[in-house]
Amino acid sequence: MERHKVVIREVGELDASILEVFRALELEDLKKKRVLVKPNMLRPAYPEERVVTDPRLIAATVSYLVSAGAVVTVGDNPMPDGRFQHETEIAEYCGFIRASGNTFRNIGKYPQKVMRPKNLLKEFYVSREILDCDLLISLPKFKSHELTTMTVAVKNHFGIIPGGFKPYIHSLFPSIKEFSEVLVEIYETRPADIIIVDCIDVVDAKGKRHRPGVIVAGDNGHAVDYVCAGMAGINPLQVPTINIAIEKGLFNPAAIDCVGSFPRIRGFSVPFSFPFRNSIVELVSRILYRIWLGRVPVIDSAACARCCSCENVCPSRALKGQQIDYSKCIKCYCCLEVCPNRAVKLKFKVL
Repeated sequence: MERHKVVIREVGELDASILEVFRALELEDLKKKRVLVKPNMLRPAYPEERVVTDPRLIAATVSYLVSAGAVVTVGDNPMPDGRFQHETEIAEYCGFIRASGNTFRNIGKYPQKVMRPKNLLKEFYVSREILDCDLLISLPKFKSHELTTMTVAVKNHFGIIPGGFKPYIHSLFPSIKEFSEVLVEIYETRPADIIIVDCIDVVDAKGKRHRPGVIVAGDNGHAVDYVCAGMAGINPLQVPTINIAIEKGLFNPAAIDCVGSFPRIRGFSVPFSFPFRNSIVELVSRILYRIWLGRVPVIDSAACARCCSCENVCPSRALKGQQIDYSKCIKCYCCLEVCPNRAVKLKFKVL
């Protein structure tokens, strides 16, 4: 039986804790390896809001990787926000630019199509850097989630999907069970080689703040999620992605070896459960994501320099000149990311 090591370390000295994690997981030969570090940059948020990865964890991880001789890139795909044009602006807001030094890159520019005919989600796009890296290191935030109960390693991988393609997937699979299965499919497309969960300062479903002061690490995202659910004081089998992973044989809870003290976060609240909750949540999600999908890229011809950057980067070839074929547009918003003149805007449009 394959064992799954999950390492829990206090973060009194974060640099030392990161070193211990890499040694415990026997991942030390990093010289010249192309390493992509994927934090959780869900949306523009200050670190003190505790909904994005703590910049201190990013800084300590990048520092270790660089000292080990790795070629490091830090990047993520946040949900589009009308206040910001590029991912780098959101990263600046979250404190990620400074934390990652000169290693942060906009990974939303060049999506690559992935075909999985046997999956629920048969085709989708991921950032090319995810598929090209030698090692993928995921830095999720320990959080609760309305749909999946907990959002840790597997849910963090939803961020490998660029731009507005994420709400499109939500709209295709509004049921909690199907969406959770799609999350597992996306994770297994390119699993993280190592996961280091930010469980330093966290917030629960009621907005209450907690300070466990630990990081949780492993090389199997499902095993890491299982341990984190236990830390939150809930039955891991309440997390639908964990159930699906067990059914698919992706990990065995009996094969988890915890290294370090196992802290329970007292009073950590997850979304409230009640009769018909799933049906109500699914209905609300369906409505909200349908509304979100009304946002499409529109080209401001007055600001456009006709450089063709947007046309060249469009993965679905929906752009020609200043015209957008919305029947082909997949709403990845790569055109927003590459436009040097901010001539591409997001607007609600009736198609």
